[in-house]
Amino acid sequence: MKTMKSMMVLATTATALALSLCGNGCKSTVQHGGVSNVQDPDLKIFMPAFFNATDDEHAGRALTEIAASVLLKQGRPLVQKEPALVQSRGDKAAGQDGLFVETAKQLGATHLLIGTVHEYRYKTDLDGDPVVGISMRFIDAKSGETLWQGSSSKVKVFFASLTSTAQAAVEQLIVRLPLPTTRQRSHKPG
Repeated sequence: MKTMKSMMVLATTATALALSLCGNGCKSTVQHGGVSNVQDPDLKIFMPAFFNATDDEHAGRALTEIAASVLLKQGRPLVQKEPALVQSRGDKAAGQDGLFVETAKQLGATHLLIGTVHEYRYKTDLDGDPVVGISMRFIDAKSGETLWQGSSSKVKVFFASLTSTAQAAVEQLIVRLPLPTTRQRSHKPG
């Protein structure tokens, strides 16, 4: 009986410690603003490869792919063609928005989603927690006007992967895009 009580106290203490650490370590920040909703029945989004402002050479492509997966899961129509994606990966200089607007028009897209990955790494502290920072802009392809802009940062703890942290950072930003409500697509095992 005494051993059971000791184990319960230890489990409760461990849970409280984990929750307090997560409360301080599982940090998430999102800032965004712009139009409240885009009403376009012909909405088609072109998403060029995200600009990579990190030391990890794969960060831009990784977060581009994650963002595309999240948008497709939500039922958002993406206009992604491999030649356009390869071309956009080669445009590494900032300020290429005009080029992306032209590519979006050529592909028949109505809007662009442009992103920049600011942080994509494991922290160098004792815990080595994964941290991801990203910003996105939603642009009207016809006018080139930025309709919405947001940034997200996410830090996870306790054996979290960089990929799951990136997915959380991207999802918490994409759900704030000013897009009409759609039904999410579900994957049914075949």
